[in-house]
Amino acid sequence: MTLTQSPSLLVASIGEMVLSSSSDAHLVAYGLGSCIALAIWDPRARVGGLAHFMLPNGPANGSSPVKFIDTGIDNFLKAMEARGALLNRCLIKAAGAAAMLTVGNGLAIGKRNAETMQAALTERGLSLTAASLGGNSGRTVQLEVADGRFLIKSLSSVTEL
Repeated sequence: MTLTQSPSLLVASIGEMVLSSSSDAHLVAYGLGSCIALAIWDPRARVGGLAHFMLPNGPANGSSPVKFIDTGIDNFLKAMEARGALLNRCLIKAAGAAAMLTVGNGLAIGKRNAETMQAALTERGLSLTAASLGGNSGRTVQLEVADGRFLIKSLSSVTEL
């Protein structure tokens, strides 16, 4: 199993989200360390989205709509609904939140990102279908819009979540 390189590759850089209803689309977030990639796929509407969140909280930022989990999650959820997704039937998967960066008094950004993401989803009546959070190594992820497969590439392997 390998990550796909194709003309239908849509990349979510830090603070960005990509959405598609094209069955040949591959949504990718490269080089996740303490960041979190949140993937949402609606099996009936066949629409998928991938958001690349950097930090647990911060000011709303129009140029980076999903940079901060606390202010960006609603942007992502609303964008998915605008594409026809019904959130209560979606598969929601996440990866990242590695222990790569510690600031100040030892607060691990990855751990805080994971906790904030879980709380934000719970507050909205949603939950993760699957997750690969934590650890201490980076990941690249890919969401296949055709079938909802969520692939995670680490230094040594590619796995499906």
